[in-house]
Amino acid sequence: MKSRFTFIFLISIVMSGCSTTFVEQIMEKDYQSFYLRGVFTWWEADENYRIEKVNGKLYKATVKLIADGQPYDFKFADQSYAPGYDCGSATGTAGKVLTVGKTARSSCENPGGNFQFTPQETGAYDFFIDFTNEQLPVVYIEKSS
Repeated sequence: MKSRFTFIFLISIVMSGCSTTFVEQIMEKDYQSFYLRGVFTWWEADENYRIEKVNGKLYKATVKLIADGQPYDFKFADQSYAPGYDCGSATGTAGKVLTVGKTARSSCENPGGNFQFTPQETGAYDFFIDFTNEQLPVVYIEKSS
């Protein structure tokens, strides 16, 4: 009886592992569940900063910033910072400081920290995240037109 229980238990573990991998492979990420989150939103998932599709797998959110010489920390994440939906710097402290037009790699599985941006002038900025490479999305900022 004990060996039968062990066999059933092992089969259920194998099957659950396979089904999870299979489900993850066929499910596509819901990119529009992401928000631009940072000090300017008090790190909340604010509907005003939900990302919107630009084209393909490129998304953006726009924020008005004051150029007071202080950096704004930010990242892209869903409402609960769920695994796979928490996108910060892929390289820890290196590469996390962004300037207009500079790209940086992000990691949504193992973020190394927040990005930082210090605007040179007060105004609206577009914060982009490109999920073309889902393993290492690209983040960049442009002055909003």
